[in-house]
Formats: sequence, structure tokens, C-alpha cells
Amino acid sequence: MSSGQFEKQREHPRIDVTWPVTMMTPEGEMDGTIENISAGGAYIRCGTLLSKNDLFILAILVQDRESSWIGAEVVWIDIPLIPNSEPAPIGMGVRFTDISEEDRQFLVEVVSEHTRYS
Repeated sequence: MSSGQFEKQREHPRIDVTWPVTMMTPEGEMDGTIENISAGGAYIRCGTLLSKNDLFILAILVQDRESSWIGAEVVWIDIPLIPNSEPAPIGMGVRFTDISEEDRQFLVEVVSEHTRYS
């Protein structure tokens, strides 16, 4: 399946970003980077492996805006296999499970603004 076909199956449009994120998990606090986001979920890279279906709270740190605290669930995991090198950051697709209407509207507007001019 091509990425274009996969995109058509998504419920929400998605854009590439580089936003720092802090995740509050049962194992403790960890930092990562959101690489793409929609109103319904995100792709996050971090140094710690979570498991599929793990629930956690994430704080999205976007410039000029208060942190957004959003409940999320790990939907899939991407562990890069790079022989003879330093461990690469782990990627994971997450679905937002608890997001305020204000935060969801912010994400809808950011994605809409970006897709309008791309």
C-alpha cells in the first residue's frame, strides 16, 4: 500500500512538525519529539520503548502557547534496525484518547493552515 493510499484512510489530515513533547508514563517522565500530527494522533520519536496499547499523558510544547495536556494510547511502534550503530530513537504512532475541545481545535487550525499553503 502506498503512503498516498494510507493517507486517504486517515480520519484526520496530518502535517510534519518538530515539536518537543514530554510524556508522563507509568514508568516515569520521558522526552521526545512529535514528527507529525493531526487532530486525532501523532507520530513521536523518543529514546524509551513503550508497548502497544500503553496509555500515557503527553504535554505538547508549542512556541507561544501553553502546553497542551493530552491523553494518548500507543497504536503501533517503529523500532529502527541499524546494525553497528548507536541506538536510534524509537518511533510510535499514538491516538489521542483524551483531548480538550480547545486543543483539538488548535490542531485542526494548525493542520488546516499548513495544508492550505503547501
